[in-house]
Amino acid sequence: MSTRSRGGRKATQPPAGWQAPERLLPESGETAVRYLSQSGDSERIFDFGDIRDKNGDLVEIPVCVQQWLARMFTRRTSPRSGVTRLSGAVAVYTAATNIAQYLTTLDPAPRGPHAITPAHMKGLWDFCGRTRSQRSYLEGLRALLRDDPELPEASRAVLFAQRLPEYDERETTLAYSDDEMQLIMTKVRGDVRRARDRIREGQRLLERYRRGELANGTPDAELGTLLDQFARTGDLPRYPSGTIKAEAHRWGGASGIGLRLCLTMPELIAFCLLLTALTTENFGTVAKWPAVHYRPDGTLADGGVALVDAVKPRRGPEREHMVTPLEDLPSGLGLLLQAPEEEMPLFRSPVRVYQLLLELTAVSRRHGGHTLALSGYNPKAISAKRRWHQGANTGNIGRWATRHSFPTGEHTPDGPPPVEARRIRQTGIEHSRRPTAHTRRSMNDYYLKRSPEVQRESRTIVGDALRAEVTKARARRQIPVITAELIGRAQADLDAAAAEAGLAPEVLRRLIEGQSDTAATGCTDHLSGPETEPGQPCTASFLACLDCENARAMPHHLPVQLAVHERLFALRPHMNPDVWRVRFERPLEQLGDIIAHYNDAERAQARARMTDRERQLAADLADGRMDLR
Repeated sequence: MSTRSRGGRKATQPPAGWQAPERLLPESGETAVRYLSQSGDSERIFDFGDIRDKNGDLVEIPVCVQQWLARMFTRRTSPRSGVTRLSGAVAVYTAATNIAQYLTTLDPAPRGPHAITPAHMKGLWDFCGRTRSQRSYLEGLRALLRDDPELPEASRAVLFAQRLPEYDERETTLAYSDDEMQLIMTKVRGDVRRARDRIREGQRLLERYRRGELANGTPDAELGTLLDQFARTGDLPRYPSGTIKAEAHRWGGASGIGLRLCLTMPELIAFCLLLTALTTENFGTVAKWPAVHYRPDGTLADGGVALVDAVKPRRGPEREHMVTPLEDLPSGLGLLLQAPEEEMPLFRSPVRVYQLLLELTAVSRRHGGHTLALSGYNPKAISAKRRWHQGANTGNIGRWATRHSFPTGEHTPDGPPPVEARRIRQTGIEHSRRPTAHTRRSMNDYYLKRSPEVQRESRTIVGDALRAEVTKARARRQIPVITAELIGRAQADLDAAAAEAGLAPEVLRRLIEGQSDTAATGCTDHLSGPETEPGQPCTASFLACLDCENARAMPHHLPVQLAVHERLFALRPHMNPDVWRVRFERPLEQLGDIIAHYNDAERAQARARMTDRERQLAADLADGRMDLR
């Protein structure tokens, strides 16, 4: 049965009476669960009645507990749970087996979830915490039990009352250095180039054979015949016994002929690593890219943009499907991934690499019936079904690394680095600083936050900003404020007070009596201005007094200082912002520093004493009417 959607494309519906396959298998006594991945390409039955320890011995647990674990697994791996791949279901099963193994250590063992106490749960937490990757096990335990309706609420609360251990620094995902990344990418690009040259040479020979350009009886004609049969049938000529005929063996058999038109698994890994570096997508996401894409630019030529439908299950069932645009790289990341003498158009363009991959996998996709872009040929496979493989997983990266002399375990600091897809992606994210399949917040708080290099850069940026602010603060001179207490002491002992203020007694006396007042401050020496010759009267603007080392602020200046401060602030919305900033921002801040020396009561009293003459003085000072021309 099919219906037509609003877009006009037929949508297939299940036949009448169809029901989803039973997941909790009744024939097993409801202790086994069938799991089918979202893509439909993998299936497995998880049997909780056959849980074994690390020695392979059967773990004896009550049937009611086995059934509880099976029900819990069924809920946690439901179609809307976000566990859409078999590897995710295996992780859930591992968490459940940890529970089973812990319960066997109890005497007596609980007869079901209702009998699990908070003390039992605390022991389970400690039991899982002794494993090698304790944090991941404990996180999996929380995810498995957090919404289990059969577990008592008090017991479940213990899971979240415990503190997760900190991440082991050795497990931190570190970006590669530029030299390390170049070393890995050189090997990756070498595999891609050799595969491209080999398969294109085979394709050209096949095309010449099919056009009849090869003379009969020549070696090229013989090879062309074999390539033609392989391209059409996916196999080579064989004797009735099933063995490959001698003429095929003369050209290397299945390996020598089939690999002239198909990629090997190591070459698929190289393509996947290259696309991971170019796009900063997850390795697993790239490995699942389909061979079908959309070109919004309406061209089949190299370059441009290609849209690929990708799946990232960790984003959740509502957001896991996403469209990935493949386009040329930003220059910063492009320079990291290729040396100057390399083929720039190819290795700086994810869309070109993707198109090249589709070109080189055409034969294997056709004979394997594959829908993914990553498709290859295994000439050593025993059965015809296993000759064609699609996709890739991170487990194959180790074999690729070994082929290229990269370490797969401990390594020396001076030697080549281990090859890890997550580190390649981390390197790309740190260089591009563009979120990929995640939000900018996730990029900043997760991918960049854990980077020692980004942390060093952040400390440098923050340090530079703080030093700039300190420099700015120091550049803005703060006028010494002579307090009322010092003036009171001067009345009793002028010499001592003057020494405390760092002034001559006569200068302090004139300041106290107001004989040295300018507009908003007092001046210790008007014959030594910063802009005039020594001995000449200062001609600077009275607002410039706030920057002068000769200026002093006295308590009787506070009313006019408040008036000028309010006047400058009031002018701000009525002037061009740039003009106001240049003329008045600095004086306003300096007056604010002076006013901050007084408490609220002192400022209130000063406002009460403010006269019309002082308000007019503030207006004249702000309007420039007091400046000498």
